[in-house]
Amino acid sequence: MSITAFSTTASENGGRLVSGNMNENQSPSSLNDGVRSAMAMLRSWANDLEWYEYGTGSNTTSYTRVSATSISMPVDAVSIFHVSRRVKIKDGTGTTVYGRVTSSTYSSPNTTLVFQFDSGSLGSGNPISVKHGIVSATNTSLPNVVPTGTILLSGGATADSGYLFCDGTAYSRVTYSALFTRIGTAYGVGDGSSTFNLPNLQSKFPMGKASGDNLGDTGGSITQTPTGTNSAPTFTGTAFTPSGSVSLSGTVAGHSITQAQLPNITLQSTGLAKQEVSPANRGSSSGGGATYTNLSVPLGGSNQAHSHGWSGSSSFSGASVTPSGSINTPTFTGGAMDIKNPYIALNYQIKF
Repeated sequence: MSITAFSTTASENGGRLVSGNMNENQSPSSLNDGVRSAMAMLRSWANDLEWYEYGTGSNTTSYTRVSATSISMPVDAVSIFHVSRRVKIKDGTGTTVYGRVTSSTYSSPNTTLVFQFDSGSLGSGNPISVKHGIVSATNTSLPNVVPTGTILLSGGATADSGYLFCDGTAYSRVTYSALFTRIGTAYGVGDGSSTFNLPNLQSKFPMGKASGDNLGDTGGSITQTPTGTNSAPTFTGTAFTPSGSVSLSGTVAGHSITQAQLPNITLQSTGLAKQEVSPANRGSSSGGGATYTNLSVPLGGSNQAHSHGWSGSSSFSGASVTPSGSINTPTFTGGAMDIKNPYIALNYQIKF
């Protein structure tokens, strides 16, 4: 029995002490025992003042283990064990675990609570005690050190208590009502009615919102592919005709004709008879008293070809010409390239 058994109705507290009682007509010693018992119970509660165990004063509050992360209690305690409230539970094995409420629902006669523990889970058997943080996670008089919706970097592999990883996951608009009120559907509408999406910062760098941006806008790419074609420059211009003159000068060399290059010569005259004249008779028009109509004078030639040597030089002079036109701009086509700066991967998490 603990202080949770105390009733707000004074007359009901006579027999709710660990030892002794506070009933009417008690002997001094019994009364003294009762007062000392009440003092011990108060001291025990004060030693753990940060945590408070919920009680109705009927001395009937009990806990039933539903699963490794869930319990039920036979009372409507939704307003006390609301979502995100911290809990300290001593399970059926006597092990104490810490965590927070992720779901709190009441269906007469029981309130069912679901938890996310910092580490570990509920052992076997029904819990011995279930305490909640004395400061509420909502509607508290204390300032919120980290406002809901704040995004922080974490070096851990799991999200810290009270945070969710910014991975685009859809969550309940009711369970995480404070976060939903804060960011709405700026990062995704979820199923369109009961859920909403968290920002997805996986493989992304955050950018400060400008006046022309909408909250949650995304863009860019880790890799970029330059566009264009890599071609050699070409020239386009206007045709022109060079102006000026060409001069050529030179000499033809002389050549001595050989006998082989001489032609055979035939002398012709009118007559009825012909006779070859030997070289010894060249220059005669008759011989042996006969008259010759054809005279062949073989000089030993065979009409061989011959050539003359020539040498000379030429020069050109004219006006200078400047071409006009344009050169096209080269373009480039290449493979994709990674534009990330040197980096280290960490987890972004958002306060809910």
